[in-house]
Amino acid sequence: MSDTRNAFLAWESSTASLFAAIETRDLITIISAIVLPVIFFTIGKTVDVLVQLYLKRREDREEDER
Repeated sequence: MSDTRNAFLAWESSTASLFAAIETRDLITIISAIVLPVIFFTIGKTVDVLVQLYLKRREDREEDER
């Protein structure tokens, strides 16, 4: 649920630039309004998953040592 909400918030925050891209029909504006938010969201979620995996493995290692 939070991933869906985060994706929605990411798109909602870029609606102004999306409308500007539709108005100007310039390639760089379209890239910055559509492609970049998707790339940044994907990178952010990847980092989040990797950190969660790291923390889980670390926790499992600490339990094994006990």
